[in-house]
Amino acid sequence: MIKSLGKIKGVRRFLSISYIFSILLVSFLLLIAACSKPAGLIGVVVQPEDSRLPVVYTDTTEILVYSIPEDSVRSDELSVNVIGANYDPVFGQTIGGVYLQFNLEEAKHRFGPNPVMDSMILFLLYQDAYGDTTTPLTFRAYEMEEGIERDSAYYSNLELPLKSTDVSNTNFIPGPSDSLIFGGDTLPPMLKVRMDFNDELANKLLMAPDYAMDSNAGFHEYFKGVYVVADPVEYGGALLSFDILSNFSEMILYYHNDTVDSLSFDYMITPLNATINTYEHIFDNSDFFFRQQVVEGDTTLGQENFYLQGGSGVASIIKFPNIKNWNKNTVLNEAKLILNVSEEEPLWGAPQQLSMAQIEDDGNFGYLPDQIEELEIYFGGGYKVSTNSYTFRITRYLQSLITDSEKNDNGLYLIPTGASIFPNRVVFDGSNPSLEGARSIRLEIIYTDLN
Repeated sequence: MIKSLGKIKGVRRFLSISYIFSILLVSFLLLIAACSKPAGLIGVVVQPEDSRLPVVYTDTTEILVYSIPEDSVRSDELSVNVIGANYDPVFGQTIGGVYLQFNLEEAKHRFGPNPVMDSMILFLLYQDAYGDTTTPLTFRAYEMEEGIERDSAYYSNLELPLKSTDVSNTNFIPGPSDSLIFGGDTLPPMLKVRMDFNDELANKLLMAPDYAMDSNAGFHEYFKGVYVVADPVEYGGALLSFDILSNFSEMILYYHNDTVDSLSFDYMITPLNATINTYEHIFDNSDFFFRQQVVEGDTTLGQENFYLQGGSGVASIIKFPNIKNWNKNTVLNEAKLILNVSEEEPLWGAPQQLSMAQIEDDGNFGYLPDQIEELEIYFGGGYKVSTNSYTFRITRYLQSLITDSEKNDNGLYLIPTGASIFPNRVVFDGSNPSLEGARSIRLEIIYTDLN
């Protein structure tokens, strides 16, 4: 019995130790669990409410915006060239023209005895059209008296001396989607610009001296090129885009001589040739309030509307008058500039992309830090159809204005992207529009106050 009792006491002692160990193990696990709160919640219980950094949203920052005429854009050797005329009831008249330089189809060509012009045609391959293509247009062409160089920079307001004789006077209705039937062949949509309204230019080419036909350099010295431009229109009208460098775009002189009929010679437009697009904007018949702001310089009208137009038309300036007064301990988490289109359906299509630059102290334009350091899709500027608006993120730019006391707010310069080849325009609601339902330009800022 004593032996058996000893065994029982040993078992009880073992159970007591196991029970105590179990209690300790459970207590330890509960302690670990109690200490395993999410990292974001650590210290929340002990952190006083008034010591947390506040994150604040505001969309009431003052904005100054107004539009100005754009001086010019670089327009030499473009991917496409724009020729035509368009009347816009808000923006007025826009006229596009192009200076063209040609190369010889082949060197050392001779036209034979007593060559006579049958016809001469400039073929231009359509690329696109902007405006009302049902309106008749008139293209004119003039021989250039001054040459242009492939390796020089030229701008859209260029005016070169021309001979007074119009060699074209081509009247037509644009057909940018219509195939061209010519000589029994079906060709892509092209425009035939007659260059034989009189025979002055054709005869000059037929009578070219040998040196002018022996090389392109000699030919450029003898024949500088032509300027093709449209007459103004009273309504509608279109600005037509052409692929000048296509193999289909060329000038062909059809002729015969004393020995052979039905001859032709091609004058090519190649990537080695100089081409320059020009734009002229006539604001005389534009909307009154547009003219008062853009032409007369009444910047207060930017409270109602502001404007952009490609083709070296209209640019806008945007400033933030009070941003330099913000506390320097303010950290911007995000700043979005939202530009709302005023028209429910922008006439002839809004620009697909806008470009923005900061105006430097010397008047030149520089990249915004947001554009340099962030992806383009983040920076923004694309047209959003669903909201009829554009958005830019300018967080770093505004932060630099707040923290750098020596940096001036010279403003942001806003234009349509590709303004050399895209003439699209757009009207925006201004900074404080009075029209019911208007959506003002606004700056949405999320920031942290480190104070």
